[in-house]
Amino acid sequence: MLKMPSFPADSSTVASTLLPSFQASLKSFATSSSSFRILHTIPPSSTLPSSGKCPKTLHVLDSSFNPPTLAHLRIALSALRSNATEPQRLLLLLATQNADKAPKPATFEQRLVMMALFAQDIVSEYDASGRTGAAEDTWGVDVGITKKPYFHDKAIAIEESRCYTDTKTAEQPQQVHLLGFDSMIRLLDTKYYPPQHTLAPVNALFEKHRIRVTRRTEDDDKWGSKEQQDQYWEALARGDREIEGGRKEWAERIEMVEGEGDPISSTRVRESAGKGEWENVEKLVSHSVRRWIESEGLYR
Repeated sequence: MLKMPSFPADSSTVASTLLPSFQASLKSFATSSSSFRILHTIPPSSTLPSSGKCPKTLHVLDSSFNPPTLAHLRIALSALRSNATEPQRLLLLLATQNADKAPKPATFEQRLVMMALFAQDIVSEYDASGRTGAAEDTWGVDVGITKKPYFHDKAIAIEESRCYTDTKTAEQPQQVHLLGFDSMIRLLDTKYYPPQHTLAPVNALFEKHRIRVTRRTEDDDKWGSKEQQDQYWEALARGDREIEGGRKEWAERIEMVEGEGDPISSTRVRESAGKGEWENVEKLVSHSVRRWIESEGLYR
């Protein structure tokens, strides 16, 4: 079980300070030509490229974060711990244009505040579990935004921003996009790629980068058993998706990993918060995120 760290007692003050800053940043970003921007970093001293070095691996957790949950925390920590001996970094990414979801009920700036609080929780939990020296120079958690709705376009936007470029070698990290099984289904669904409705655009992601897919747990009947979920990956590996533009070699760049704990959805958090069931909310999100949701009256 995760032992959640508490955010500092003045977290409400910190969050209130961040809110107008994020509002201004969102307005500036909307009118700029940029397609990706980092808005916040934990710890602040780890801001890149001040070290001049880039991480070997950039884990990208891309979600609507409406709100961030303990399920997101498990996915992030699992990925970080599996790669603990190499220089790495985590990016929490919010798309201001989403292929599926409109910006409600929490505003983008409110979500960014929750992401900043959540980033602190991740750093505290990961540091408490012990880090190796290999990650010291590049370790940190960034909160970023993008205008791109699709995974492959997001990967390109991160590259082109050069935010993670090594200043001496010009090398960039390999991105590992952290997905739940349901997100992998969307990634490989041709309906999201009009007008040709082919998976060909996804090659821009798999050409250089990888995805790490967390299986839905056995308790989540909607997505089936471990074997049924693995059959989806196996079909890709056999070449069954080639008629749709999918390449069987993509399967080599997909890592399937076990999910942990009971299923948690952001919808469930919103429903519990809407009813004022704060004990339930506390079991679904980190303490600092729960405090922000309650203090702001979100989802009521």
